[in-house]
Amino acid sequence: MRYCALLVVVAGCSGGGTGSAKPDAFEFRDAPPADIAEPYRHTINIDGVDDFTAGETFMTTSATFSAKLAWDDVNLYVGYSGPDLATNTSDANQKWLFVYLDTIAGGQTQSEMYNTQRAAFPTGFAADFYARYKVNGNLTSLEQDVAGDWMTASPAPQTAQAGTYVELAIPLSAIGAGTSLALVTYMINEKNLAEGSYAGLFMDNFVDGYAASLAITKTYSVDFTSARMPAE
Repeated sequence: MRYCALLVVVAGCSGGGTGSAKPDAFEFRDAPPADIAEPYRHTINIDGVDDFTAGETFMTTSATFSAKLAWDDVNLYVGYSGPDLATNTSDANQKWLFVYLDTIAGGQTQSEMYNTQRAAFPTGFAADFYARYKVNGNLTSLEQDVAGDWMTASPAPQTAQAGTYVELAIPLSAIGAGTSLALVTYMINEKNLAEGSYAGLFMDNFVDGYAASLAITKTYSVDFTSARMPAE
């Protein structure tokens, strides 16, 4: 950052007509603005320990689940906690955590279909990528919209799970992130006769339960230039 130099001029004077005036003195000092706030950054260690703060934690559509967001210059970090995040929860091999991302022009206005469920995104949001995590811990991938089809991209997000908590690190370079992006997060159960969507970011985003075309009403906007905490 460039700062302007402050020029301080000290003028000499004579006292009572006696003595000689001091020569003018010039002094340059750096004068950075007093209240420059650096853009928010917080690196989360992907180790299964919850390092997110209260200012990075959100309520979801499910009272027993919380969502967490943070980022630095390398990764977008997503954390989730709740009873279904245990690897031994019922239907763990058919439950998913999704993070849909709108980073560049284009993209899809609906999620990928799982069994008979998909989500419909609100106007202005079109997903270019999505990260998915299967609750049993056996599958994590990054999917990319390629000419209207979802194709696996690389690298996959780094993940860690412990108890009823999971965290993901999604590389910003892999999703073409610039100075901003938008995202949607939620969970599903794709099991026959037990299908449902739940734990959506923001508690008033949608009503938990089965929906063949789940109407997402709220998205989250990440501004990498802002100094504000994610949940402010």
